[in-house]
Amino acid sequence: MNKLSDVLRFEIFRSLKKKSFWFTALSIPILIVIIISISIVSSNHANKNSQQQAQSITKTSKIAILDDTGLINTKLLAKLNIMIEPSQQAGINAVETKKIDAFFFYPKNVTKTGIDVYSQDKGITLSSPYSTEAIALLKSDVIAKAGAATRSTQVVQLLEADPAINTTTYQNGKEVNSDANLIAPGLFMLGFLALIILTSYLMITSTTEEKENRVAEILLTSVKSRSLIIGKILSIFALGTIQVIVIIVPVVIAVIVFKSRISLPGGVSLSHIPINAAAVTFGALFLVGGLVLFTGALVGLSALFPSAQEAGRYLGIAMIWAYVPLYTLGYVVSSPHAMIVSIFTYFPLTAPTTALLRNAVGALSISEALASVAIVYVSATLAILFAIRAFRYGAMEYGRRISIKEIFH
Repeated sequence: MNKLSDVLRFEIFRSLKKKSFWFTALSIPILIVIIISISIVSSNHANKNSQQQAQSITKTSKIAILDDTGLINTKLLAKLNIMIEPSQQAGINAVETKKIDAFFFYPKNVTKTGIDVYSQDKGITLSSPYSTEAIALLKSDVIAKAGAATRSTQVVQLLEADPAINTTTYQNGKEVNSDANLIAPGLFMLGFLALIILTSYLMITSTTEEKENRVAEILLTSVKSRSLIIGKILSIFALGTIQVIVIIVPVVIAVIVFKSRISLPGGVSLSHIPINAAAVTFGALFLVGGLVLFTGALVGLSALFPSAQEAGRYLGIAMIWAYVPLYTLGYVVSSPHAMIVSIFTYFPLTAPTTALLRNAVGALSISEALASVAIVYVSATLAILFAIRAFRYGAMEYGRRISIKEIFH
């Protein structure tokens, strides 16, 4: 126990003293803030420009139309200084020869064929202002006529915009909020995937550093390989937790400071997130078991190689198993008992992510969860045993990669 605590303390403080560790830990929240800020500013700027273009188009552009529907008010066209072309081809020719900026053609059965817009190239825009104007011209008089015919302001409002929908769902006779129920168990899935990314480099370099520095043999004479590997795995957990805390703290501060401006979809309140005891328990079990499984497997894999560089080449192949189940999201939501979902739920390397995903959306039964948990924890134990044996046999192989077959001969 003494040796284990010594290894754990040494590994944690060795990493905490490295500038690269803090650079990685701090760069992630900084990048997230920068990316979100740029995205918001860019989106707002683009929307503002698009709205300004749409509002000023009739003032700055020469527009002509041909209305075969008979729905557009000619008085409105005269008021907006919009010309009427005698034929579709005449309008197209006017655009081609730059006599006008845009020509809108409204076929007789416009609901089936759509509106044809011919215009001068204005560059790439998120939403064509000409398209917006073409629709607005058609709808303005249609809405006015519908309102006058029915004498109802509600008809006009429904034609102008879709009404909001307030959904109330029930489960076993009780009102529930499905979106809110996703949050607590969903955090475990996000935490698992985030920790896999954050600690993957530590997993690969945890044993190769000793081999590259030629101290692995000395370590094995003073510390048992079992204590060394378990200490390294626990230190990776601790360092991963520190990195997650560094990322979460700014988010929590932002939520507290901007609480009134932050809203979640589906009417979910930040002050009241439902906690399903079974879902949270299984989420925690899969998070811990999955991390032990991948950490043990990657620590053992790295012990087979003489350097972190060589081990890193296989990192992507090993890590992809944690992310492959995300591509089955459609099946998990619509057909959680499909063959591919069942296979991923019980295959050790895909079980943690698949089970966490199904657990989040409420598509994992108690019996399935227990069976998957058992598989993950048995596999995690085997992964640790593999890592111990791999380091024991590969520690002194400084110049070559040893095969898995060699350590089990």
